[in-house]
Amino acid sequence: MNEMDDKRILDLLTRLTKTLGELLGASSEVVLHDLRQPDHTIVAIANQQLSGRKLGDSIDALGMRLFTEHGFQDMANYDTLTESGKTLRSCSVFVHDEKGEPILALCVNQDLTPMLSLRTWLDHALHVTPTPAEPEHAENNVENVLTSLTEDAIRATGKLPEQFTREDKLSVISYLDARGAFLIRYSVEKVAALLGISKFSIYNYLGSLREGDSETAAL
Repeated sequence: MNEMDDKRILDLLTRLTKTLGELLGASSEVVLHDLRQPDHTIVAIANQQLSGRKLGDSIDALGMRLFTEHGFQDMANYDTLTESGKTLRSCSVFVHDEKGEPILALCVNQDLTPMLSLRTWLDHALHVTPTPAEPEHAENNVENVLTSLTEDAIRATGKLPEQFTREDKLSVISYLDARGAFLIRYSVEKVAALLGISKFSIYNYLGSLREGDSETAAL
């Protein structure tokens, strides 16, 4: 995908975000994420009052975990629960570059709370006892997510961080990168602290891994 194509796709999805927001109304939030900008992924948003997010904010930890678990493939009809208690029904569509890397995600989040309240009232009126499924809670504590992912990666080496060779460090960074850990805000600094290395070393490892040349990674 060349720069011109990239700009056209980004412009199209930005306009689509606005149009879908107007079509679906205030009960549906439409968000466009640029996954190449991990510290401020949101580049377009409509009906932002639903979540309180704004341009320049980043995707939350739950969203990144869901994306990673599904391999950054299109997802539909999954439920989440916001911090304010709203139940959302969501879908996400991804754009990948020529290497298959995810670069953009267009997400629609519909607020089901009013309809669920109505259903609860109807169930009560009709003397029905519902057994609702529990949606996942939105999680913004990225440190917990990163710590868990990093501990899994460390455990897989069978060593302590202070015993790591260059290959061990590359293995850990590769594990985290494959699971989208470095798309989370401030992840490089947090992972560097957990591994006891500098953030510049992590950037160097990432660059080398993505270029397919592990021999040039810094210690």
